[in-house]
Amino acid sequence: MAGSLVAQPVQKVNVYSSLKDDRWHNRVGPAGFESWHFDAVSDDGREALVITFYDNYPMSPRFYEQTNRWVGEPEIPVTRFPAISFVYSLDGRTILSAVNELHSGEFAADGDGIGCRLGASSFRYKHEDYGAGFLVTVDIGTVRGRRIHAELEWLFIESDLAPPATGTSAAIWNMVAPRSDVSGRISLIGVRGKTRKLIHFRGSGYHDNISSDNERYRDLSCRMWGRGHFVDSTVVFDHHGVIKNDSKVGKMFIIRDGEIRDRTAAFEVSQMKRDRWGLAVPRWLSLVTAENVRLNIRPMNCIRSGFSDVKMLSEISLDLNDGKLRKTIGITECFDPGRLKNRLFRMISDLEIGRDGRSPLV
Repeated sequence: MAGSLVAQPVQKVNVYSSLKDDRWHNRVGPAGFESWHFDAVSDDGREALVITFYDNYPMSPRFYEQTNRWVGEPEIPVTRFPAISFVYSLDGRTILSAVNELHSGEFAADGDGIGCRLGASSFRYKHEDYGAGFLVTVDIGTVRGRRIHAELEWLFIESDLAPPATGTSAAIWNMVAPRSDVSGRISLIGVRGKTRKLIHFRGSGYHDNISSDNERYRDLSCRMWGRGHFVDSTVVFDHHGVIKNDSKVGKMFIIRDGEIRDRTAAFEVSQMKRDRWGLAVPRWLSLVTAENVRLNIRPMNCIRSGFSDVKMLSEISLDLNDGKLRKTIGITECFDPGRLKNRLFRMISDLEIGRDGRSPLV
């Protein structure tokens, strides 16, 4: 049974949940981009995994420079900067992390179905006797010449819940599979080809697809979003604008029993702090709807801290005003693209990106 979603006219984003539309939309222009996000938290809440594929990496200094050079100069050819971002953490400590930026010719969408290939990494839809979902394969370089190899499955529990609206949109947020069973293995391969670390992962996960002509990020001062899986439901939240300005509203998406429902919510934050790169993040935040549905989030351990983004394991509690308080460990993320305006930040952040077969330096 499919539910209904209401688009977000303020952000000009069409929000839905469609497997059929989980495809490459080929956004044209220097700032157009698309991402496919996969994440999961282990069953015991100790491990977190985030993998994102980009056809054009919005945190690349080259993406930023092309976007800002383009104004008034339409004769400049558009180049894509595809990339893969991977992070795995245990007990709040980053164990494996890497960003690899590839050449534009190393990105290819699956013309026969849903999926993409970026160099030696890929994701593709599969339907087996034991279930349907995505097979995600990662093969990228990390620091000191080592490589991360991973093969994981996202098997759908809740997916394909609301079709896209008719017509075109400057930006979409397709929550393809808000809830999945995730399992697989991750290997760290040394410079001599030997396995240095082997990790078997199992947990609950999430997958979405974002596609934008630009305004979702270029006109966005900050985005705070996250998700958590409870026994009987999943929650996804989203907030745009300066984090400490809690006069702005957020969105809360509740996924239960094959339906996805969105609610507008008042957004409150307190006890702001700076991460190691100076990015302001809250110690506590909440969203409250007019029906008194309340979502409380307390960020705890950092999964990844970058120059323009931070990912955190968070304690998440959901009160649906039904006498039952739901609690879980989920993932919260903050992205501040405005920091790329600083040339020094762009230069330093580029050290985190592996390019041309070279490993990231940090």
